[in-house]
Amino acid sequence: MQIVIRSVDVWLFRDGKPFTAGEDHIAESTFPPSPFTLQGAIRTRVLADKGVNLSEFACQRQPDPDVGYGDNFGKLRLCGPLLMRCKDGKWERLIPMPADVVKVDKRYELLRPNDLPFGTNLPDGLQLLWAQTGERLTEAKGWLPESEWERYLQDQPPSQAVLTEDLFTFEPRFGIAIDSTKGTTLETMLYQARFVRLKEGTALWAEVDGVSLSGKGFLRFGGEGRAATYEALPKPLPPLSQFNTARNATRFKIVLVTPAWFSGGWQPECGDWSKIFGSQVWLVAAAIPRPLLLGGFDVAKGVPKPMCVFVPAGAVYFFEAKEPVAFTDDFAFTETPNEVKQQNSNSNAWAQIGLGSVLIGVW
Repeated sequence: MQIVIRSVDVWLFRDGKPFTAGEDHIAESTFPPSPFTLQGAIRTRVLADKGVNLSEFACQRQPDPDVGYGDNFGKLRLCGPLLMRCKDGKWERLIPMPADVVKVDKRYELLRPNDLPFGTNLPDGLQLLWAQTGERLTEAKGWLPESEWERYLQDQPPSQAVLTEDLFTFEPRFGIAIDSTKGTTLETMLYQARFVRLKEGTALWAEVDGVSLSGKGFLRFGGEGRAATYEALPKPLPPLSQFNTARNATRFKIVLVTPAWFSGGWQPECGDWSKIFGSQVWLVAAAIPRPLLLGGFDVAKGVPKPMCVFVPAGAVYFFEAKEPVAFTDDFAFTETPNEVKQQNSNSNAWAQIGLGSVLIGVW
């Protein structure tokens, strides 16, 4: 079931950095939220619909047959969340501008791997990404709309982008810490948090499978349990795999639309990509934005979760292979830590909840 998630008020999606009022002054936000935020909201809603006492469930630590418990995700399958907008009465998904897109004057160009007449200190013979133009390049900002995906994945520069200020704004607000035992404010414990306010016609898209979810309702979403509404899309949008132009290719690029985690930081340990593809491929080049830090909060234990480093959405990897690589519709570009694998029957459990969703194109 595909759903559209709308805000009731502002939202707060904290980044992975620890924050304590009085010790830190600004709580930063990331947007769109990560799949971890989505899975927490959906699992809570499913349990509430089943009449489960959430406080008792958190203390008992017994997996639910549908949504599991902790790092055991049960039967839950997610894709998203992705930003979306309503244009001309129709919903359209958006992804962060891929990192291989640059701006030249008022148009967009693509960076591509190129053999250069000089040596570099890049590891494993990786190539530099190069734009074949003598004009000045600037960073391409904004969001790539769904109407441009096919063009971009066919190795053509996009013709347009959607600006952030047309979709949402960050709204700073001040607060003061509360003594939970007395219900009173704590002196000198001021802080500032950056909330997200969506513009009219902007929402989040997600796909939920494997569990029974009512057609519409409310969600506790993000920090401070802010409210959101959701409802099933009457006309589902095409699956991401439908846009892929490199289903059986020897040269292709992977574009992350949700964050991914790898045992070697930005790649599998020792650069062994066979863990991901099941066949031998070679990484030719990569365009990777600043790492994304994600953590969270363990409600049952009452402590922050360990912070992990993720490759952010918008990262682009360029590959070559001797034999054509066949991609399945559920292909995911991420690994899962061993401690999470041990709690799941699915060896790639983080892909199960939406991490590592991709678009696949040619170059």
